[in-house]
Amino acid sequence: MARKKSNSSIMIVSVIVLVLVAGFFLYKSGVFGGTSKGKITVYSIFQEEEARKILDKFKAETGIDYDVLRLPSGEAVTRVQNEMGKPQADFLMGGPADSHEVLKKAGALEAYISPNAKDIPDNMKDKEGFWTGFYLNPIAIGINEQRWKEKYAAAPYPQTFQELLDPKFKGEIGMSDPATSGTAYTAVASLAQVWGKDEMLKYVAKLLLNLKERPKSGIEPIQKAAKGEYTIGITFLGDQLKMKNQGNPIVSIVPEAAGYEVGGLAVVKGGANTAGAKKLMDYMLTNEPGLLYTESAFASSVKPTVPIPKGGIDIKTTKYNTTYSLWKAAEQRKELQDALKDLK
Repeated sequence: MARKKSNSSIMIVSVIVLVLVAGFFLYKSGVFGGTSKGKITVYSIFQEEEARKILDKFKAETGIDYDVLRLPSGEAVTRVQNEMGKPQADFLMGGPADSHEVLKKAGALEAYISPNAKDIPDNMKDKEGFWTGFYLNPIAIGINEQRWKEKYAAAPYPQTFQELLDPKFKGEIGMSDPATSGTAYTAVASLAQVWGKDEMLKYVAKLLLNLKERPKSGIEPIQKAAKGEYTIGITFLGDQLKMKNQGNPIVSIVPEAAGYEVGGLAVVKGGANTAGAKKLMDYMLTNEPGLLYTESAFASSVKPTVPIPKGGIDIKTTKYNTTYSLWKAAEQRKELQDALKDLK
């Protein structure tokens, strides 16, 4: 009898231990209101250091942990589309809004209108809530002043896209590949809207003769120009200002016909933690992450309550193309990219 009682006691203790262990993990996962609310997976077109600054603050405020994978915007779009049957991400952070429009039309995004999006202009967010703007960033011509002096002495800097076709710039320009980079696609899509598709393609065919390289990532050309590997990088203005504020001899010109990026945020449809992704959207549209991002990336916030960062530029003072339509850019994306692939 004593043996049976002993065995029963062991079984009861074992069950209690199992319940306590299971309860602990459920608590930690947020099912019973623990400090952690599960984990979200973020695909970030932001540079990773910028994404982590914001996500670390989000984690501290909400208890929601994260995994982040940094991707160029073209790769992010392809990945989210390919994973639609079994989404691996919960949230898409950054990248031109025309990329988000492509994903919206593919049915890859979840509609969510955050209460914190009320003060964002209508032309910087999807009216149905499939994506919401976060920052604004025009295309610019970035020049390494030191290398320019060595190569071209006191010659004036190019002020237009057309001036970049001058044969003296052969091997001295870097621009990312519009097939993989939202940065380069924004540049050519804007030219197509201003000049027409055929004129844009003729221009790019001539520009290719002067390009040193076409890297995948949009920021690479100005990083390499800053190192003196070539003179000119065609990138977003914010990336150039970032290089300049790190002590590099970079000067920026925003030419007429320069399109702009509205950096978007979106909840991925069918992700493992949609509730957490919506909380991240709410957080992203408060002032703190807006300040963190603009102070790091030197872009302009779409929220009027977030000031221009020290060392930044008010893009309203530049010649950027205010008539640029990101919706048209999204509509033409496949057509233009297919045409550009034929250019060597």
